[in-house]
Amino acid sequence: MCECCPKKPKKFDTAEELAAHEAEKQYECNYCGNRFKNKNEAERHQNSLHVRRHSWSCSALSGYDRAFHESTNRPGEADVCGYCGDEFARTGVTPGTGALSGGVLPKRPTDQDWDERIRHLQEVHKFRECNSSKKFYRADHFRQHLKHSHAGTSGKWTNMLENACLMDEDPAQPGNRN
Repeated sequence: MCECCPKKPKKFDTAEELAAHEAEKQYECNYCGNRFKNKNEAERHQNSLHVRRHSWSCSALSGYDRAFHESTNRPGEADVCGYCGDEFARTGVTPGTGALSGGVLPKRPTDQDWDERIRHLQEVHKFRECNSSKKFYRADHFRQHLKHSHAGTSGKWTNMLENACLMDEDPAQPGNRN
């Protein structure tokens, strides 16, 4: 019986087959003892299940404004939804400011602009309707959550939302087999 695969123990007919199997998995997790065929698999396992330096959670979006960032296509004029990439114009004039490059005056979102944005987040992306205490320890799992729970689409805007939802974690210490 193989002891290097505690979650799915395998039976072998001969000691030679068992030894060959154990030799295949020469990289051991410092936390739980699972073994892996290559170093990258072992490190990914440790980082995603045990070390957990970071997590992603919708609870990090403390306000509606955290779901938006300034448009790169229309800086000073629009903001982008971090879930889907839709642009939302800023229609308010910012008094006493100088013109941006190209002679464009920077604008600010009005209360009506925010009403439209909030309605978008609630109706399209089900903002604050998920289990916001849920944490994801891998970015790809968080992206899947955004896609399936919030009608999120991937694009350059996704990174800004991921960064807004990123939280630091206290990492476990090696040898703590939890």
